[in-house]
Amino acid sequence: MKNKTLNKKKVFVYSSVHVWNDTRIYYKEIETLLKAGYQVEQMAVETMQQPEPRQNLTQNLFEKGSRLKRFARWFTIYKAIRKSDAKYYHFHDPELLLLLPILRKRDGIFIYDMHENFPKALETKAWIPKRLRKPLAKIVKRVEQKGLALCDSVIFAESSYKKDYPYVTQKQEDILNYPIYQEVVQSKENEEQILLYVGGIEENRGLWIMLEALSNLKHSGREKLKLKLVGPISEADNEKIDTFVTEHSLASNVERLGRIPNVEINRHMATATIGLCLLKPIPNYMESMATKMFEYMSAELPMIVSDFPMWSDLMKETKSGLSLNPLDTEEVTEAIELLLENKILRQKMGANGRRHYEKTYNWTEEGEKLLALYESANNEVLNESPIYQSTF
Repeated sequence: MKNKTLNKKKVFVYSSVHVWNDTRIYYKEIETLLKAGYQVEQMAVETMQQPEPRQNLTQNLFEKGSRLKRFARWFTIYKAIRKSDAKYYHFHDPELLLLLPILRKRDGIFIYDMHENFPKALETKAWIPKRLRKPLAKIVKRVEQKGLALCDSVIFAESSYKKDYPYVTQKQEDILNYPIYQEVVQSKENEEQILLYVGGIEENRGLWIMLEALSNLKHSGREKLKLKLVGPISEADNEKIDTFVTEHSLASNVERLGRIPNVEINRHMATATIGLCLLKPIPNYMESMATKMFEYMSAELPMIVSDFPMWSDLMKETKSGLSLNPLDTEEVTEAIELLLENKILRQKMGANGRRHYEKTYNWTEEGEKLLALYESANNEVLNESPIYQSTF
């Protein structure tokens, strides 16, 4: 496999977990690579939305399935990489670090795109028994460290991750998850007042605090207020929502849209009144900047967010929303009421957010950093080809 002629303008992007149209992977990174003249091969998970054929893009999609099917996906990915003539191999899941000891037997540049601090995230995963979370996180941390040593470059989606990865000494770059630059989606004045949440929908991401605040507001006189939930919801949580909606007479007030295309999300943001981002104070959330906050800014949508230090500082800097205790239903209810009552304040916050989005918080510069990373990674490998040994 060594000494195979590789295409310096070809990238193999792969994930055993993420869907093909994941916003960061497809709409930001792959789009940036295609516009820069790269050919891209992608392996990822299918969705209900079928991809359209595009020049210089080849896609092979996995069927949706259980966690156990991911092991079969690894073997499929391994075989595809063996056949590929791409120079770059850009992957997005910590579990795929396990393939590197055998993949490093071939030429190519391997780039790991770290979407989350995985060992730290394991400490709060509900599906793991509490007594096992920290011991498992420590084991994963050690395995992860060995896998990272086999990468040519590491991308951090959050600058805060780096403090837990001092041993990553190879080429690295912070490529932050800011929204793609776009013009404001203009909409007619909307008389209906709408609270909007975009993202994964579950308890730790503020599901019940949003529903409880909505119930309080409806029964205090805002009978037509609507909460739109945009994003995936588990079957179990959907059933719980059904029960809550029935018990609190909210059938006409809650709209679950599921996972929808970005263009549709933009339309919903354009007609919303307030954006919500009330994640619980979990360490992995508190040290990350939720992308939805910047998406709200892009749409001139004022927001109410959790009072994590980084998030509160962002609200102070941009004056685009309010930060508060996401566990205090009364405080959340009062903050929503304040913004619903004050149209001028909402407009000022929306305009402030848009101004900062245009100046700083958009993907343009991040895309340039991605392309520069590819070029520098290629130059470093040409100048000093490392010797890789399996440390697993």
